[in-house]
Amino acid sequence: MKLPRWFKISCLVFLALLLLLVLGVLGMAWYIKSQMLTSGGVLTPEQAAYDVRHYDLELSVDPATETIRGSNVATVEVASTLDRFVIDLDDRLEVSLVTVDDAIVEFTHQDGRISVPLLPPWNPGERHRVKVAYGGEPKVALRPPWIDGFVWEETPSGKPWVGVTSQGDGGDNWWPCKDHPSDEPDEGMNITLTVPSDLVGLTNGRKMDEIDNGDGTTTSSWRVHYPINNYGVSLAIAPYVPIEATYHGIDGALNGTIIFWSLPEHEEAARRMWPQAARILTVLGRRFGEYPFFDDKYWVADSPYLGMEHQTLVAYGDKFEDNKWGFDELLLHETAHEWWGNKITVADWGDFWIQEGFGTYAEAVYVNDTLGIDAYLDYTAKFQRNTSNRKPVIQGSDLTSAQAYTGDIYLKGAATLHTLRYLLGDDEFFALLHRFATDPAYAYQIVSMDDWTALAEEMTGRDLDWFWKRYIYTAELPRWTLERDGDEATLSWDDPDFIMPLPVSIDGEDRHLALPNGRVVFSAPANAEVLVDPKGWVLEASDKDRKSKSRTEDRKSPPSEDPVDPPGDAE
Repeated sequence: MKLPRWFKISCLVFLALLLLLVLGVLGMAWYIKSQMLTSGGVLTPEQAAYDVRHYDLELSVDPATETIRGSNVATVEVASTLDRFVIDLDDRLEVSLVTVDDAIVEFTHQDGRISVPLLPPWNPGERHRVKVAYGGEPKVALRPPWIDGFVWEETPSGKPWVGVTSQGDGGDNWWPCKDHPSDEPDEGMNITLTVPSDLVGLTNGRKMDEIDNGDGTTTSSWRVHYPINNYGVSLAIAPYVPIEATYHGIDGALNGTIIFWSLPEHEEAARRMWPQAARILTVLGRRFGEYPFFDDKYWVADSPYLGMEHQTLVAYGDKFEDNKWGFDELLLHETAHEWWGNKITVADWGDFWIQEGFGTYAEAVYVNDTLGIDAYLDYTAKFQRNTSNRKPVIQGSDLTSAQAYTGDIYLKGAATLHTLRYLLGDDEFFALLHRFATDPAYAYQIVSMDDWTALAEEMTGRDLDWFWKRYIYTAELPRWTLERDGDEATLSWDDPDFIMPLPVSIDGEDRHLALPNGRVVFSAPANAEVLVDPKGWVLEASDKDRKSKSRTEDRKSPPSEDPVDPPGDAE
């Protein structure tokens, strides 16, 4: 049968539209990928050969032209013989000058790296200063804080409102730095920031000075007294108004001023929210040690994007609303990163969960310490409920931030800590967290998963490899099975090497059952109600509904439902 001409034309039109749709999707995917830089990964030999000791960043920001210009001096110490110095900077920015120990040198700038040949080569133990002068139109954030760059926005009144995010890209999307999490400036950083005089310019560290330049711009000088990760360096520029509160410290001995820098239009809502900040610092400080950056400050800036844990200048762009547990979740989460992410920083993005999982768990700690254990268990239930378990929490080593980033580094990481609390008991568990956050071997240092596991085993005297293997290095969650046979019950894990104990309720009587070799047989009357882990202490894959079932015949767990990825976080 001959097909009608109109049908042939319709099919051709449909195929053409389908082709355009496919090309559009592919084009959008390519464009999004092109807007993402690489941070971390394998450290090159040239960059492994030196250690950054200090940065001295000078920056002028012009919101009218959406441009920046400035310089950065990297003071470095040589670890092994080096004949070429390499530092990172996005190609969108133009380098005008490079000096080594104040002498102008030749350089190349391509593929996001500035390369300087060294004649003669540098030798181990030497210190050198490399200055890079640069400027131009920096990368603009496509979806901050997930797809990074500068954010050029306007306040409701039409004034400039500027910010920048770098966690995914690395700080080299707007300033020259060694873009790898394994190296922070051990001796801190100086930042000089110039902005229009009708705006307030904020950045990291303690404000040391401010000068009106008489040309419509103002320059402020800041000193970062601590090591700082390169993505934690940031700025905030707007017609800010300060909202102050007093923080007295975990023992009442401090009298520090903490500030929320608000847009004028947000001032009323910010004033309602800000008093809780001192309470957050107190609660977290008692568990993890005093707020770690008081020689600098604790400020939070109203930001034109959701949020980010910039060291001593936390970015907040949420709705000034408390959750049902009575606190602003974004404010608490980003503040928790002052301990977990800024004070304790991972050397490899592969261990990203130590920053995000611990930061997320800090929310539950706050609920525990302000509302009690029942509220805590209610809060932690959402961690297990929303894990995806499609990839291991740690997927390998020498990863980029994009490779390591999944929702499970937040929620599964936090749920793992929640489960560890049950395994160790409160005294050992909270002593472990406090030691990790305060011991000079880790505090203000670069750490790894190996550091954490070694400390846990040292403090507890337990071999915990089986625990980390199943929760951190394996995607699939462990699954328990309960079988009943008259007055006898058998509780077993799907892996005999997994020996996680389980809480069990037998007709309302709570018991703690050890499972050596992943299995235990115990007595339970045939007509008794047996509930395994009714309060949700242990992260596992068994069907949650069966926890409320009772008086079972021989019953094995059905497959767990396909989990759903958690919504995006502010990171």
